[in-house]
Amino acid sequence: MFEKLCGEDFRGIVLTTTMWDWVDKDEGEDREEQLRTNYWKAMIERGSSVQRFYQDQKSAFDVLAPIIDKVNSRGALLLQKEVHDLGLQLNQTTAGRTLYSEIGELVKLYQSCMDRIRAEREEQTLDEEGLEVLMKNYEKISKQLQRANEDMKKMKLSVGDRIQRVAKSLDWSRISR
Repeated sequence: MFEKLCGEDFRGIVLTTTMWDWVDKDEGEDREEQLRTNYWKAMIERGSSVQRFYQDQKSAFDVLAPIIDKVNSRGALLLQKEVHDLGLQLNQTTAGRTLYSEIGELVKLYQSCMDRIRAEREEQTLDEEGLEVLMKNYEKISKQLQRANEDMKKMKLSVGDRIQRVAKSLDWSRISR
């Protein structure tokens, strides 16, 4: 989904670690290394950078500077280009089609889970423990569906509008390199 939103160029992506002011330095470095090697490896290999955030203005600027530089040099995200330049509706964009497809799959899983719970309750072939497993699965799918729906609502506000709102809220005179 992230690639569908941003395109294939990850050089403008800054992966940020936080809470450096609250954790032991060695513990923080170990966790950061786990993120780099296990979770973020593919993104880093495609050009993403990693920055530490220390709860101060300089740190905030260090995180934002590569993003701003990339936006200034490259232009818009894939989603922005598709919506603004090509005039596509959200459901026509690469990210939107992916999201709608994932929501469709979640709806199918949700319905299947509900049907199975109903059938098991009517036939009473499942013990309490089995029914509890089905209910937990149902709750998990329900939460995923809710999250996807919230993501879809957020995407309706263009990424460009969000960036402009954030930029307007920053006091650029107080941020320096």
